[in-house]
Amino acid sequence: MKHHDKSKQLGFSLIELLLVISLLGILAATALPKFFSGMDVKARENVRSTVVSSVNTGLTLYSANEIANGRTESYPSALDAVATNGTSSMSVPFFGTVIKGGVTSDGWTKKSDTCYEFDLGSSVEKFQYDTSGGLFTLVSSCS
Repeated sequence: MKHHDKSKQLGFSLIELLLVISLLGILAATALPKFFSGMDVKARENVRSTVVSSVNTGLTLYSANEIANGRTESYPSALDAVATNGTSSMSVPFFGTVIKGGVTSDGWTKKSDTCYEFDLGSSVEKFQYDTSGGLFTLVSSCS
């Protein structure tokens, strides 16, 4: 005859399982928003870096186009000064699409012809456009 010892537990009770699942749910509810918030900032940083690179590339192309057409090396007075409708022209190919399209996209705010701000969500970064050297760079404050 077999004797069953009820003092040996072979698994978890339903209450124990529900308690663990509830605790995991609470932890997930508090940790996930912080995790996704960090991902949002990283995504915005990537957008910002891409736009800054595109604008600097567009400025280089603009200057090269000026030289190729027999003019002296120059840069536009403002990033949106050449192609206000966002399209390219024969004299300035791709300028409106590459440059104006970038700094007028979501997150960017024009403060002046040479100063733009980008909202990262957690902070705001300022970018200065140097019309003499054709550079678009991060600065601590714009003039």
